[in-house]
Amino acid sequence: MNTPNQQFFIHCPRCGQAALQPDTKKSFACAACQFVFYLNCAAATVALILNEKNQLLVTRRKQDPFKGTLDLPGGFAEPGEGIEQSLIREIKEELDLEIIRLEYLCSFPNTYPYKSVIYPVTDMAFVCQVKTFDTIKARDDIDKFYFVDLACLDTALFGLSSPKKIIEHYRGISTLI
Repeated sequence: MNTPNQQFFIHCPRCGQAALQPDTKKSFACAACQFVFYLNCAAATVALILNEKNQLLVTRRKQDPFKGTLDLPGGFAEPGEGIEQSLIREIKEELDLEIIRLEYLCSFPNTYPYKSVIYPVTDMAFVCQVKTFDTIKARDDIDKFYFVDLACLDTALFGLSSPKKIIEHYRGISTLI
């Protein structure tokens, strides 16, 4: 079985032997000690935030992967953190915005290439309302931010796949409302 990470996962974390082999699409098994290492999905958040003109807040990535491409604000959940708390924290860290209301929208699988390892991710999207845009500033891993008319937004400018799918999903349901 081939997996995108098999060239990096060789040594067993338990016994140290170079005997780790792909077992399933999400696991590696050690031939020496039978330890099984699982590469489970990381949980990540995505925010759809609209201003008073019904324009979507999009960001430009400051760092790789996909440096310079558009993205939606959000990020990875930390251990011991709920997904809603993760989103609130990420939006505060990245844009200095305070979420006052959030509503689950959808989720999509994604992959996140980082330093040659491909991480499986489940991105969970929420439609969010913020207290005010007066405090907004690009921070952390955001280079710039923009407010864009949803109908004119070119999803080909996004580097990661799930934000494209989330925007298309939102466009589909927002026309029904």
